[in-house]
Amino acid sequence: MKKNIKTIGLVIRKCDFGEADRIVTVLCDDYGKIDLLAKGARRLKSKFCGRLELFNEIELMGFAGRDLHYLDEADLIKAYPEEKDVGRHRILFYLAELTNRLIQSDQQVEGVYPLLQETLYHLQKTDRLETVLHAYLTKLLTLTGFLSPWNKCGICDASLSLNNAICLHATDGHLVCHECSSSADSQLSIALIKWVNFMQNYPLSDTLRVRVAEEDNQSVWIWLQSVLENLLSSPLKSEAFLQSVN
Repeated sequence: MKKNIKTIGLVIRKCDFGEADRIVTVLCDDYGKIDLLAKGARRLKSKFCGRLELFNEIELMGFAGRDLHYLDEADLIKAYPEEKDVGRHRILFYLAELTNRLIQSDQQVEGVYPLLQETLYHLQKTDRLETVLHAYLTKLLTLTGFLSPWNKCGICDASLSLNNAICLHATDGHLVCHECSSSADSQLSIALIKWVNFMQNYPLSDTLRVRVAEEDNQSVWIWLQSVLENLLSSPLKSEAFLQSVN
């Protein structure tokens, strides 16, 4: 029996399939991440022409088959970004690939869809691209459960006090109290702990109002790369394109 699908989502991946078809991955608020086969999407006169580009927000109709979801209709709501900008496009490709890698097909993670919408909005409105990138990655890792809250020890679950030494776990990216730390763990500055904790818990609009030291920005990026390296089985293809932004 066919299960009809009608929803709104953001295109985060597309790949060619067969001679004329295309598989698109769409992130939705109600269905999570779904992969849909768009029959004939690569033909010049396809009804999907121009509607299935990366980060297009679309209203879609389709159905779930035995092995695949199939796309029947797709109406464009909004195209992101509105202007061509190399720096922003590099970030967009990176965010799309990472989001697709961290979330499984047919998996719904509460809060990720509005987070991506908010991130796309601010990428068009601000020049602080590095802050938007760091905040999105921090929030995404937290929402997907790969990053523990930075106010508790990741081992004993005790609340952390800034009056005591706090360390970063050598492999998992979570914080550990002094009693649970090992010689392989590195002690963090109070400013860095506060900044990551702020990114985890406050909206992106509030994060963009905060100015942090360049050394803390660099530390956050090194830490994020370390966490992702331990999570992902292979490097992101878009990472090489991103390097000129950082």
